[in-house]
Amino acid sequence: MGALAVLALGVTEACAELTVEHGVPSEGDFAALVGPLSSIKQPDDLLIVAPAWQEPNARHALGDQLMPLAHVARPDESAFPRVVEIGAQGQRSPLVRDWPELSSETVGPFRLRVLKNPDYRPVVFDFVEGLGPEHAEVGLTTPNGLLPCKFNPAARVTSGGLGGPPTFPARRFQCQSAEWVFMGVTVIDDSNEYSARRCIWAHPGPLGQIGVRYRKVQLGQVVRGYGQLPWVHERLWHGAPIELVVRVASEEVGRFVHRDGDGWRRFEFPLGAHAGTVADVELEVVTKNPENRHFCFQADTR
Repeated sequence: MGALAVLALGVTEACAELTVEHGVPSEGDFAALVGPLSSIKQPDDLLIVAPAWQEPNARHALGDQLMPLAHVARPDESAFPRVVEIGAQGQRSPLVRDWPELSSETVGPFRLRVLKNPDYRPVVFDFVEGLGPEHAEVGLTTPNGLLPCKFNPAARVTSGGLGGPPTFPARRFQCQSAEWVFMGVTVIDDSNEYSARRCIWAHPGPLGQIGVRYRKVQLGQVVRGYGQLPWVHERLWHGAPIELVVRVASEEVGRFVHRDGDGWRRFEFPLGAHAGTVADVELEVVTKNPENRHFCFQADTR
């Protein structure tokens, strides 16, 4: 009886493996979605894949036009008025499961659902997108005064690999003290299942704190955003706290404190009398000890 039970278990597992293998969509299945998605997806829509582990396969097949990096490595879903959910194997994304459904259709092994965002909050100005010499200037606050960081549109791109820092981008405001002391847009790994987060790398240096001033920003009602270190560094739990200070027209409107282990945590600061105006906005990253403070933040005004 024992041998027969083992044999039966083996047959059952083999059948289950075959079922799972044939139930997983292929690259061709995802590629066949280009036409249907192009007809139903609006420019501001976000594509979400369920289950989430199939997202890299979907992006490989669908490309940047349907799944741009800014969407894949988004801070959250609040800036998108609608989502198109690509559900495979009957799966739903927990991020949008309760959103109102506008339409639904089956294409091959997928269920395509168009969902309305009940918490949509349009962005007035995105500080990540606006980080460039057209809108911003970056510098280090040192004991001897402000030390400007020069914008380089074609810096050497480097990546730390496994256990190292994220990619240092070509377009960045490079400061004089060290290669890793700069402001530029990169992607870090969140503590939540290593989710990708597109953000502004802002590493204070040994010469001083790092900050950026955006000129003549059209403001909404609040400044909001997120901040975190790459998870490989944040999980060590031994770095100094980091503060992101937000000033509008030289007036401090909020101060976000990040401690190791906090994860990708949101902040939101009301703008009061500055709401709806045009003003300069300063974002300064401050810490008592800059060692391994690979801080990256996202911010916008709504």
